[in-house]
Amino acid sequence: MSPVSETLQVQRELYSAEKGLIVHSSSFEKNGFAFVCGGVCGIGKSTLCFKLKELFNPINDDRSLLEFADSGIIVSSFWDQNEQNFSTKKYLVNQELTAKLRAFLFVAKEFEKETYLEKLTDKALIWKKLLFCAAPPAEGENQLFGHYFSMLEKLMSQTEFFIIHHNLKDSPEFVAKRLLEIG
Repeated sequence: MSPVSETLQVQRELYSAEKGLIVHSSSFEKNGFAFVCGGVCGIGKSTLCFKLKELFNPINDDRSLLEFADSGIIVSSFWDQNEQNFSTKKYLVNQELTAKLRAFLFVAKEFEKETYLEKLTDKALIWKKLLFCAAPPAEGENQLFGHYFSMLEKLMSQTEFFIIHHNLKDSPEFVAKRLLEIG
């Protein structure tokens, strides 16, 4: 089985059973709780994960798996070793670590102010942002879109969403303090 088809098989199984979503994101853990930073390439997800790697435990700085469980949404690393062998990028990956989702963050670069969090309540905006980072069903898997949209709704109903306006000049300790203020 080719590397891509292995990833697609996992996605098919997850989405068919509405068990979880694969998200283009960085994720990190502190005290049993995970923070997931989703978004498009180049927005600063990995930068934030690398910045915080001494204060938080990185889960994955490229793709995370968000699994729906009775206890909440569990975050773990989604890692396909075969697929990643083609990349020259060094990833932060901890395949042994899982944590309960505390908050889902979208990263925005900040140049004028210190790092701050903006709570999102506009469902349409959250939908729009999620569609850019939550992997949709693969081509030819159209029957899974209903499950995909259902899981996005479930994610939105079970967690808080924020934009983290991240100023690269801020210290890791300052950024960590902002994140840990999330209740």
